[in-house]
Amino acid sequence: MPLKLRLFLPVSLFIVIIVVTITIYFVNKSINIFNEQIESNLKQSVQSISKMFDREATLKLNMVKSNLEVATTAFHASDFEILSHTFDVKIENQNTGNVHLSELKQWRLNGERVYGDKNFVDSLQSMLGGSVTIFQRVDSGFVRISTNVFRENGQRAVDTYIPLESSVSQHALNGETFYGRAVILDEWHVTAYEPIFYDNEVVGIIYVGDKEKDLDELKKILYKLQIGKSGYPFVFDNEGNLIIHPDPKREGEFWGDSTLFKRVRDKQRGVIQYIYEGEDKTMAFDYFDQFELYVAASIYNDIETQELKRDTILGAALTGGAAILLLLGFTYYFTTDRIYKFFTELQKSRKKLDRVSRELEESEERYHKLFDSTGDDIFVTDIDENIVEVNNAACETLGYKKAELLNMKISDLKTEKYKYNVDENRKIIFEKGSHSFESEHITKSGEVIKVEFTSRLVSYANEKLILSVVRNISSRVESERQILSAVIRGEERERRRFAREMHDGLGPLLSAVKLYVNELNSASMEEDERKELIKHSNELIDEAVSATRTISNNLMPTVIESFGLVKAVEAFCDKVNKTNQLNIVFETEHIEERLESNLELIFFRVISELINNTIKHARAENIHILLVKYEDRLTLYFKDDGVGFDVDEIISSENKGMGLKNIISRVKSISGKYSFNSAPDEGFTIKIEVNL
Repeated sequence: MPLKLRLFLPVSLFIVIIVVTITIYFVNKSINIFNEQIESNLKQSVQSISKMFDREATLKLNMVKSNLEVATTAFHASDFEILSHTFDVKIENQNTGNVHLSELKQWRLNGERVYGDKNFVDSLQSMLGGSVTIFQRVDSGFVRISTNVFRENGQRAVDTYIPLESSVSQHALNGETFYGRAVILDEWHVTAYEPIFYDNEVVGIIYVGDKEKDLDELKKILYKLQIGKSGYPFVFDNEGNLIIHPDPKREGEFWGDSTLFKRVRDKQRGVIQYIYEGEDKTMAFDYFDQFELYVAASIYNDIETQELKRDTILGAALTGGAAILLLLGFTYYFTTDRIYKFFTELQKSRKKLDRVSRELEESEERYHKLFDSTGDDIFVTDIDENIVEVNNAACETLGYKKAELLNMKISDLKTEKYKYNVDENRKIIFEKGSHSFESEHITKSGEVIKVEFTSRLVSYANEKLILSVVRNISSRVESERQILSAVIRGEERERRRFAREMHDGLGPLLSAVKLYVNELNSASMEEDERKELIKHSNELIDEAVSATRTISNNLMPTVIESFGLVKAVEAFCDKVNKTNQLNIVFETEHIEERLESNLELIFFRVISELINNTIKHARAENIHILLVKYEDRLTLYFKDDGVGFDVDEIISSENKGMGLKNIISRVKSISGKYSFNSAPDEGFTIKIEVNL
């Protein structure tokens, strides 16, 4: 088979599959849209019928309100009186059927006895329609004494009463009109009750009512409604009895025990699909709670969609076939040639790719040799601190196998002292692109190694990685620490000696000179001259003594030896604050006892150097110093609001920053850690930490 044909057949099959899939999707989508439209039409029909019922209920309520107004007007227009004569009657609770004896007063209307009379209520019924009742108040509630509401046996419901606890009685006793619904002869009626007042007291009730719905009129309207080609509306009650149906023979049919009715009752309103006599149907329904009826409309699915399905499928098939032919022709004449050329070029590219792959493998091999041959430890970590590559030197230094290190994070190698600094250092690397810092590693055997990191941000396979060259500086750090400690101890020893000599030698000598000068007060000298000489001598000697004490205190503050670091710093800050040129706030936390003497002296020198630097260079107004002891760590926080400086420039300069470099040397001598930050116009901050 020719290559062009071999290329064309898979493409043509792919085109056919896509077009057929799109066609099927289009047909299904069209049918679904039409089904949704049918459901929407059914819902609208049900809503229209529900509104018809709602209008019917509203009209009935308005009619009853109007009838009540006419009835009460007619009653109050009559001559109504209550006689003192009473008589006993057996009355029946309309809810429970219980009977008891009650005493009624004699009522007269236009001179006629009201009890048992039917003329007044029947005349109103003939004029208004519906039912009318006059109630008299008794101890148990309100009893019917004249009514055209009938019992089931066909007799008027005289002597039945509404109990006091009913809503009707409660509203009447409060002098309020009550509107509601009631079942009369198995039919719902809209009812209205108006209290009757006599001598400003509620003595009875006038009632009017009418049937809640006129089913005969509703049937005439619903019989004429048609939905689509096969749809029709129908109505059934909440027990499952068909009330209205286009087939009158089915009216009265009970289907309350059917699965369909249970589904309807569970949902109350909505749309459901069901099968009736072997055919698919769709029904929309809504519960009209005022009449306690379900209003529904249904259609036969096949009748409604048969013609649409046929037209849609035929049209889609013709369109899809034409599209397939057009695309196949276009593909064969315009695309296959290009695909053939593409494959030819692809074979050439494959040969080039093989050559490049071999060169890449050779390059990677050279890289790995170089990577593993270096004497320093090399780590490559990802953004989550995972070690993704490591050289042999690191494995030998730490005592781990390479597979073990590749399953660890870089923070797993840190001592507790440096572990919490990992996030901070990595953040600097990601922000600046590179960073150098000191740290400590723990070998597999537990040995602690002081190391120096030189890290740089690199990109590999669209991923940001950190390449770190790590050098063991344990011996160098220890040597520096010993040298610095020896220098500091010698320096402080010399300062103590010098202070002792100045204080114990020069002080007493000058004091003796002072005593000697006082002896000049002899008789041979002029009095004024002698006094002036003595005055000047005393002043000079006082200044010498004061200077001696100041020099001694600066070389070795006695307050540190006597009271400790905190008192010494407080005294130094008080002296500066008295100048009113700078405000220093010094605070401490959890420092309740003296620290090691060498540590106290170094921290005092560092704090005083920081304050002096601020006074000389920062032009600051405020300094805040916080000294915190937490567990086995001492931390110093120092901050001023001065002009700031370029940190990199000061540190790299040979002629600047001697005070800052001296501070760094002192911190390193006690194995402390430091970090500082400053920029022009942003002040200066430094943090120093030492393990106790």
